[in-house]
Amino acid sequence: MTTKHLNRKIRVVRLLAITQAYHYYTMMQLHRKLLQIDNSWKDAEHLSNWMSELMPYRECSPTEFMHNKDEISETVLDSYAAFKEWIKIAEQAGIREKVLTAFCKSVDNLQSVFMLKVLGHVFYPEWLSALLLYLNDSISKTELQAAVVEYSLFTGKAKPANLALFRKTILEIEETILQIANKQICREIRKNITNEPLQK
Repeated sequence: MTTKHLNRKIRVVRLLAITQAYHYYTMMQLHRKLLQIDNSWKDAEHLSNWMSELMPYRECSPTEFMHNKDEISETVLDSYAAFKEWIKIAEQAGIREKVLTAFCKSVDNLQSVFMLKVLGHVFYPEWLSALLLYLNDSISKTELQAAVVEYSLFTGKAKPANLALFRKTILEIEETILQIANKQICREIRKNITNEPLQK
């Protein structure tokens, strides 16, 4: 294996860990917010009708929009456990937990990498997983191309991925991670300098 190929695999593993960690982070936050909402049957019917108009290819029932607080709490805990697992993988790939957690907060608060928050966290982990399998010679190029698709919100049908936007978002992810890491390092250095005893 060449150094270039190895570096490419490490880069994909890092990106996979970042996108997966963010996916579970945002799911955890979403379900925490859901726990604070009491929804009625009337609300559920309204949402069901709205979704049927938005996505006519998919049948919606009001029961789909009623939530059980125990199940939601379980989802929060499961998402947190998965988030911590991907944090461990990210640390093995050289990204500190503090950096990745700050990154997730930044994206969730719409301060950076908007596309990851919108739909990227749904598609990107799958695409990066497929790319890693391809780099490990576990799938063919045809299988990789078949995996790198996105699904239309309105028709539910698969369509080719917008690879230019994907590349742009990937670069934005890497740049944001680097900026956060540098800020944290500078903060720690300043703190250490400030706390150092004066030399006689």
